[in-house]
Amino acid sequence: MRKEKGKYLINRTMYKDIKKFDHQQMENFLTDVYKSGYQDGEASVTRVELQDVEVALQEVKGIGPVVWGHIKVHLEDLFRKEQKNGSADN
Repeated sequence: MRKEKGKYLINRTMYKDIKKFDHQQMENFLTDVYKSGYQDGEASVTRVELQDVEVALQEVKGIGPVVWGHIKVHLEDLFRKEQKNGSADN
């Protein structure tokens, strides 16, 4: 288990309680740990909007109108898939 400021996150009492868990209690405990980690990870991710990516790519020399059209279509598909996957998880 990871240490926070030199201290363990699970103290001795909690450790002994965990050792005594039955199957259902262990499953609930681990589900809570997973959800907590997932929420922490999700909160630490920097979100990127489609418009920000488009602005950044439009400034690149050598990308003309034809190539830009292809890039834009693929970006829209990618962001649409990401939004579907994100909304399905919640």
